[in-house]
Amino acid sequence: RVLFRSISVYVLVCLIQFFLMLLVGIYFLPLLGLPAFVIGNNFPALLLMLIASAFAATGYAFMVGSVFRSHHQAMVFGSVSVVILAAIGGVLVPVYVMPNIMQTLSVLSPLNWSLNGLNNVFLRQTGFSEILPDILKLLAFFTVMIFVSVQLSRKSFTK
Repeated sequence: RVLFRSISVYVLVCLIQFFLMLLVGIYFLPLLGLPAFVIGNNFPALLLMLIASAFAATGYAFMVGSVFRSHHQAMVFGSVSVVILAAIGGVLVPVYVMPNIMQTLSVLSPLNWSLNGLNNVFLRQTGFSEILPDILKLLAFFTVMIFVSVQLSRKSFTK
């Protein structure tokens, strides 16, 4: 129960952060003379993609928190590893301009799955069937990360 409540709270925080960023894009950017961000018309697909991404991020955070013994270690590793996953996943540099080996590695990054799904919803206006593979990969990643963190936590309690 405690794990479920913790996961729920962190997923909710992720969703709130995303919606705040959307509000900045919709309302603040026009104040700077920039075009407003357009959400599109497939809100259910967007919401499912966001929930899957939030679960994946939360699962990764739980796993990192179970591996390290101090907040400082977890913070440093978490920050560096997310930047590396973002670089590999195409968040910092588009995948199509990467060398072939990096393009191959990019499909292993959960940030790539999330980016692809969100691009499909926002830019291509696709529906649920097009983002389902990315959603399933993100939820599988979440499941593996939670399993690993539970196993690591059990080991540390038995010592």
